Amino acid sequence: MINFETFYIKCPHCGSYLEGHLVRSEMVNKSVLFSDGKTLNDNYITEQQKLVICPACSHWYWIEKYEEPVVSYEKPNATFYNWNHWRFFGVRFNTNQGKIALVNHYKKALEVIKDDVDKEIYMRRLMWWAFNDLVRNNYQGKLKYLMSGQMSFNVWRKNRQKLLEGRKLFRKYHNEYVANMKALLVMLKGRYTPDDEEYESSTLEIIELYREMGDYYEAQRMLDAIPRRTHYIANIENEVQKRHDFVFLVVG
Repeated sequence: MINFETFYIKCPHCGSYLEGHLVRSEMVNKSVLFSDGKTLNDNYITEQQKLVICPACSHWYWIEKYEEPVVSYEKPNATFYNWNHWRFFGVRFNTNQGKIALVNHYKKALEVIKDDVDKEIYMRRLMWWAFNDLVRNNYQGKLKYLMSGQMSFNVWRKNRQKLLEGRKLFRKYHNEYVANMKALLVMLKGRYTPDDEEYESSTLEIIELYREMGDYYEAQRMLDAIPRRTHYIANIENEVQKRHDFVFLVVG
């Protein structure tokens, strides 16, 4: 089972306490990586949620870093809301309806973020991931996944039906999905220089955005400029050459 470090947040508006969990770093060997950069540990997303909507008063506030004094690791002597009440705004993101609800939360968040590129990049990246969640596990609906013995036939059949419903919703919202990627791409291009720590990861993210938008020529051009080949880069290049534009499982 996955291990967490428990923390507590006090709402700056109404004073309510929220309980949260951070994935312990030693669980990294159980991680799953997707081509869009989303990483899961035992199906828990490792990205910290910076935008919080208080479940008590609906106040929106931003947490840049999970550290004192905003975050405390001492249990308060008061009633608190558990993680599921505020994590990803309380949506059930294991359902297709929850995934769309999460996208809508990010769209609302973008309306209140003003002139802060870093915050907008963060929210648009999470929206990109949320759209991709509709088709992220498509590989589990293939017959070879059933034959691998990882699921019983009844579980595989029900899961496949949910995956097919997710693909329909993905097609329905595809224009919004592409528009968000284009906006994210504009903000990322030229934002970092080779001297910046984020430069390499940003470059790979840009390549993946081009691939998922179907601009395989630009994705390949940028790949050709990278001197080394990692497992991740090799997988991205393989999908570019196949003209595939869906998010895919890289490691896991």
